[in-house]
Amino acid sequence: MGAYTFNKNLINTDGLKFIKLFGTGSREGFSLIPDFSSYVIITSWKNDHFRKKFIAKNSIINEIINRSSSRVEIKIDPYSFKGSWNGINPFKNDSSYNGGKIIVITRARVRFNKLINFLLSTSLASKSIRSYNGAEFYKGIGELPIIEQATLSIWKSEQSMIDFSYSDKNHLKIINKARKDKWYSEELFVRSNIISLKEYN
Repeated sequence: MGAYTFNKNLINTDGLKFIKLFGTGSREGFSLIPDFSSYVIITSWKNDHFRKKFIAKNSIINEIINRSSSRVEIKIDPYSFKGSWNGINPFKNDSSYNGGKIIVITRARVRFNKLINFLLSTSLASKSIRSYNGAEFYKGIGELPIIEQATLSIWKSEQSMIDFSYSDKNHLKIINKARKDKWYSEELFVRSNIISLKEYN
């Protein structure tokens, strides 16, 4: 996926407001060992017309699609967001929670001198989420290995995510350590309704 990161035919697209390409970690994604079988693209558009045109006609995205054995396309409706991503927040939106499943995106730029603490703690996060029945999917992803990190998780409801966030001891420990020791130079947290989730094989 890295070969496409700065491709002008991909990033200079009509109606495109934001695009990021990610590799993923093995197992649940919280690993230094890459998962070369799965990749993630996150985009934001002026409207859905531009997104559909991009998927239908852009030669680079179609090359990626044609090389994929399967893919999942998720359309989201962000309703809660805090922080920034490279100085902007591409998820600003006027909406509210609709009562269904949600997808959560977290993103952080890890300070170089905090990398060891960060890496030692992510294994705790993985074990905690894996054992929690409110989480339907979770994966660690990254723009750059270790330093530019993000996570995607899908929850049965907003309340199930909140219950985990404020009751799991390992998760609370990580959050408190990150704030106290200032692990991140930039971070973003986004909650979104899921408009649609389609699988293609």
